[in-house]
Order: sequence, then C-alpha cells, then structure tokens
Amino acid sequence: MPEMIAAETGKVLAEQEAYLFLIRAAEILSAPVADLFAANGISGKQYNALRAIRRAGANGATVNEIRHQMTDPRADVTRLIDRLVRDRLVKRRSDKSDRRIVRVILSDTGKQLLANIDEPLLDVHRAQFRQFDTTALEQLKGLLKKIHVAAAPGQSSDQ
Repeated sequence: MPEMIAAETGKVLAEQEAYLFLIRAAEILSAPVADLFAANGISGKQYNALRAIRRAGANGATVNEIRHQMTDPRADVTRLIDRLVRDRLVKRRSDKSDRRIVRVILSDTGKQLLANIDEPLLDVHRAQFRQFDTTALEQLKGLLKKIHVAAAPGQSSDQ
C-alpha cells in the first residue's frame, strides 16, 4: 500500500498510511458482523439502537437517550425506531410520569432477537482478535481511544 500512495502522490505520510490501514481493518472486521446482523434481518444501526433500548431496562429509553448511545452520531434514530416498531421489535409507550415523553421498550420479539445474536457476536469478536493476547488488546484499545478522545470536541488527546 505505501508504494501505491507514493506512486500516486510522490510521498507517503505515516498518518496517511495509518489511516488507510485503520479503514481497511474496519472493513475487514465489520463484514462478518454485518453478515450476522443481516442473517437476523437487521442492520448494524438497528442492532445498536436495540442494545441501547435493552440497556435502559423495563422503563425503556427516549429517542434522545438512544441517539447519545449510537456508534454513528448521524443516525436518524426516529426513522430507525419507526422501522423497529414496524418490525415489532420495539414498542412506543408514554412515560408514566410525563405523557409528553415517549419511551421505547423492547418487545418480546426484540428481546429474543438480541438473545439470538449475543453469543454468536461474541464468537465473531473472539475469532477476529484471537491472534492478540491481553496486553496487545489493551494497547490497541488505548491507541483507538486516543483517536476517539482527540476527535471529541473540547477534549484534549491526553485524557
């Protein structure tokens, strides 16, 4: 890959090379996860929303609470919830203390879907990172966290 970059631009930046390796790694890692979700009839964004709703427990979550937990901050959560309601994976309920607030709760079908995905997804992740020992995984997580923190508005990269 560096030789391709050099042939195209006349130079290779370590940052550019790191970026390209990271993007390629993300594509490689996301494929089996996307396949697992597709086999269960949902997208990655739908799965992410369902997990946020599950974490909220029996009281459910508001759209804003779900939005703040999404891995893609640009996700259209309202439309995602509409599809999940249509597919009978979640239900909308008025908040008991304030009827203006709408909460989203998992249906029994949604709970079962997540239960069907939980262990196979862990198996995928174990297989993806089997060549790393605990120390290497901690180093990788630390480096990736630095990227995440540096990208967050108003935060320094040494947090």
